[in-house]
Amino acid sequence: MAIGILTLLFVVISLLSLIGILLLFLWKEGSKKEALFYLLAVWGLLIAACSILSLPSSFVVSRGVSFIFGLLAAAGLFWHRNIEKETAETGEGKDKAPHIISFLLVASSILLGILKLYGLV
Repeated sequence: MAIGILTLLFVVISLLSLIGILLLFLWKEGSKKEALFYLLAVWGLLIAACSILSLPSSFVVSRGVSFIFGLLAAAGLFWHRNIEKETAETGEGKDKAPHIISFLLVASSILLGILKLYGLV
């Protein structure tokens, strides 16, 4: 019974993550996209924390890999905030390329974290 509940939990986590990532890349510019980006960045950090906390303390390398996956989400947040500050200071229009980099960092954090939870990485 517990394995069925865990399987269902993994499927729900995977579907929510994939839908969120698809919406992140398909939505047009706007405040909803910004909110979704921050939500997905926190989601990536939570997935990394779940992966770290689910491993025994003797699995140092696996915990380190999970930590690096969480750092990808943090790097995406850092990159996004610095781009926002830079465009606010210079007054130039928003360029999509730097935002795509932060979106890719967060998306890779989520995807790699899920693959780590499934035991594929």
